[in-house]
Amino acid sequence: MSDEAMPDFALPGGTRVERSAAAGPAAASPAWSVRRPAGLGLSLFGACFFSGSAEEALALAASGRSSRPRLIVTANVDHIVVLSENAAFRRAYAGATLRTLDGMPLVWLARLKGATGAQRITGHDLMASALAQPQAPGRRVFLIAASAAGAEALARRFVDKGLPPEAIAWEAPPFGFEANEAYSKALAARIADHGTTLLVMGVGAPKSEIWVDRHGALLGDPVVLAVGEALDGAAGLAARAPAWMQHTGLEWLFRFARAPRRLFARYFLRSWRFLWILAAPRRRAIFSAPRLP
Repeated sequence: MSDEAMPDFALPGGTRVERSAAAGPAAASPAWSVRRPAGLGLSLFGACFFSGSAEEALALAASGRSSRPRLIVTANVDHIVVLSENAAFRRAYAGATLRTLDGMPLVWLARLKGATGAQRITGHDLMASALAQPQAPGRRVFLIAASAAGAEALARRFVDKGLPPEAIAWEAPPFGFEANEAYSKALAARIADHGTTLLVMGVGAPKSEIWVDRHGALLGDPVVLAVGEALDGAAGLAARAPAWMQHTGLEWLFRFARAPRRLFARYFLRSWRFLWILAAPRRRAIFSAPRLP
């Protein structure tokens, strides 16, 4: 999303976001600033991350005009590991409109680096904000879900929150759909033909982010939430960890207890690579990303 296409705008509650001239000789384009005590941007691993609220993230992503989808990604420890290995995932992250800190270890790391206002914004938080009333005027939702049951249940929730049924469409694509170019193009065309303004991707990372990046030119300009299993959570089909586990960084343990065979490698084998990444400055700069829009 270009700076020229994005006007100043008001966030819920009266906070204004405005463009201002960036200071210093290296500044080649306007910088975004927000009239509130805490800044909206912080840097980790060579990328800028959003540190406002989920409500503010959705408002910022939806503002202005764009020729491509406005993707919001939610980083956790596993994402950082995969980003260090997967160039297509790095490209999707670099092109995202906003990146948030989902995992508590990343929030703690940001705070250690001096970003005392860093806060966690998860896929669950983004979905709760998207479902809040009143619904945005003219909103049209498309759900890409892991199961028909999840898609149908979440569609009913959007209807309960005030959207007309015809404003919601969904698809539960078959396993491996992302490798089927004909299917992917047809799905992207269906999303665009629906007039989608909010696309919810619930088929996991890095699949969701890479698919949106590769087919962005066909999708129109919806706000895209890459939220994985949080789609089923918002649909009421999956329980979330108690608040005390969320706040103490133990939500992973709750998730592991519910699906140990699927998550063992992620939490007990791959996660150690995160420490290896942190151990050397050259490995910590995973990719060069655009500044926060």
